Amino acid sequence: MSEATPETIEAIVRRLSAFEDLRQLRGRYWRYVDTKRWSDLGELFIPEAHFLDHIAEFECNSRAEIVERFSAALGTTVSVHIGQQSELELLDDTHARGIWAMQDHVRFPPVSTHPTMAGPVAEMHGYGHYVDSYVRVDGVWKFASIDLYRLDVATVIRGRTPLIPDFTV
Repeated sequence: MSEATPETIEAIVRRLSAFEDLRQLRGRYWRYVDTKRWSDLGELFIPEAHFLDHIAEFECNSRAEIVERFSAALGTTVSVHIGQQSELELLDDTHARGIWAMQDHVRFPPVSTHPTMAGPVAEMHGYGHYVDSYVRVDGVWKFASIDLYRLDVATVIRGRTPLIPDFTV
């Protein structure tokens, strides 16, 4: 095993520091979505950011559109986003990418419909991966793009049974 040089140690610290900054960025994203902090959410993205949920065909082509469409789609919901198992790669001092395993649970209010699914969806529970690209602007990491690839989505459709059971014996 070779002995580490100060340069090597400095590079390792820089890389690990960037990874921690990216973990914090991703954590804030989920928290801001779930707590409906739309303005704060927008600050996590560069102006020309891109978001695409591939299964829902839900696409946004700017920071402003991300804030507008997320708030419209999720503003009246109760949501919980969970992410883990990050795979992070520092490409250079200002660019990185990451893959995150995720699951989300979204409960829609009784009078709403899902923005991209037919029918009165009451709840959805999804599983998949976020594939992110990041850019460092003025020393701060931001999202350049997010692609959401869901492996599965379970939905609960709100409706009434056509038969009312008679429980008399």
